[in-house]
Amino acid sequence: MAGRAVRRGGDDSRCPACRAPLLTQWVGDRAALKAVVDPTAPLTPDEQAAARGPNRLIWCLYKPHPQAPARLRWIHRGHPATCPHPHVADHHCPGPRPAGPQPDTLF
Repeated sequence: MAGRAVRRGGDDSRCPACRAPLLTQWVGDRAALKAVVDPTAPLTPDEQAAARGPNRLIWCLYKPHPQAPARLRWIHRGHPATCPHPHVADHHCPGPRPAGPQPDTLF
């Protein structure tokens, strides 16, 4: 039976407003968050501090091995300061918002 291919891992797409490439993944084991990031825009430590906020998280983008797809993981208190992987922030589109109702709270 020919069916639709099942994709595992991240969902690669583009922002409908600014057309930035986006990586969407559920991150976490017990209480997962849906992270939407621009994997082509890594941040320096100073940019991470400026971008971090109550509704904007910073993620570590790593590859477990060269053939694996990129994965996001939490940056927490125990995350090494000398982590060699790129760090990215939640995508906040600078362009016009798509039509329709927009949420005004995180949850």
